Formats: sequence, structure tokens, C-alpha cells
Amino acid sequence: MKKIYIIPIIALMTACGGHKSNSSSSDTDSLPVAEQSAPEAASEVYSLTADSIGPVRVGDAVASLPQAVANLYDFVLTTSTPDAMAYTFLLQDIPQFTIYDFMDGRVDVIALEGDARGVVTPSGMIHVGEPFTKVLELDGVVSEFAAIDDTGIWYWKWHDLYFGVDETEIGEELAAALCEGKLPPAGKLFTTSVRIGYIATGLPF
Repeated sequence: MKKIYIIPIIALMTACGGHKSNSSSSDTDSLPVAEQSAPEAASEVYSLTADSIGPVRVGDAVASLPQAVANLYDFVLTTSTPDAMAYTFLLQDIPQFTIYDFMDGRVDVIALEGDARGVVTPSGMIHVGEPFTKVLELDGVVSEFAAIDDTGIWYWKWHDLYFGVDETEIGEELAAALCEGKLPPAGKLFTTSVRIGYIATGLPF
């Protein structure tokens, strides 16, 4: 199995002038979570909530997590950085979600990977990669500026879940606005091409 390097939001933090030590070096290993045969298929569809995805819950000891969960994951990639241990859970080689352990041996943050899993909302399921306008349209969503080192970035919170912009194809005006801490980016900057790049129970730093 090829190694997969999962470092969410690092590109955006670099664009904002930030620098995290874990963005410059990492040591990634692939570790099977189950030596036995893969679990039987299940019909349950798992989605992310404010504190869990299936049996994986924020606050759980990493060592106590199930070795495999049918229809959720059957393999784990472990990435060691100076600031955190990141465990990316895969199902049939497809990344499903990553948990961050900030060196206390517990699940501190659960973040979705790709569009394999989503969040249930009154208007339907929302996935990474979908238009960010779907987040802005949620009833009760609020913006929050997360400061880091000498810079920061805007996130949006809904029901204690964090949503971030995928900055790979956004314009310069929105990119600059995401780094400006006084006011969140104006709604007019979110065209249909602006996508969701981060959905998680917390921040990855």
C-alpha cells in the first residue's frame, strides 16, 4: 500500500504567512490495525458529529480504538510530527478520516478526508469538496478566527463542527481575506467555485 501524507490546511497557513513545525517534516508509517481478515460489510453509513464518527470518539484513548469497523475502516496510516500524532483511517485504500493526538494518547480532533464521509444537516449531507456556500447557508453557522503564531485563518462553526475553505483554487482577494483577523470574508467572495476543504471536530493545531 502506498503511503499517504495527510497535512490539512498547511498550504493555506503558508499562504497566510504562518509556519508550523509539523509542516516541514513528518515521519509516516503504514500500520495495519487488523491482522485478521477484513470485517464483513455492513449497511450502516457513518457520518461525523461534533464528538465522534461511529465508535471513534473525541477523548478516547487511541490504543483502545477498535482494530477495524465494518464499512468504516480496515487500515490505518500513522504520521508522527513534532506536535501531534496523526492517524488516517482507510477503507479499501480510500482515506475516510484522520484523528489528531496532541501527544496525550487520546483522540483530540477527528477530521474528514475527501468526500467518503460527510456531516448530516437539515438541508442534506455535506462533504469536503462541495461548494462552501452550503456551509454559509446553514442556520446558526458562525465565523471564528483561529490565531496561530503570527497569523491566523477564518473557520466557520456549526453545531460545534469546524469548516474551512479549500484554498487551492480561490482568488487572491478571498485568500487575503481569510488571513485578515478583523472581519470574516464578505459573502460575495464565495463564488460557486469556492470549495469546502476542512470538516472536523476541532482545529488541527
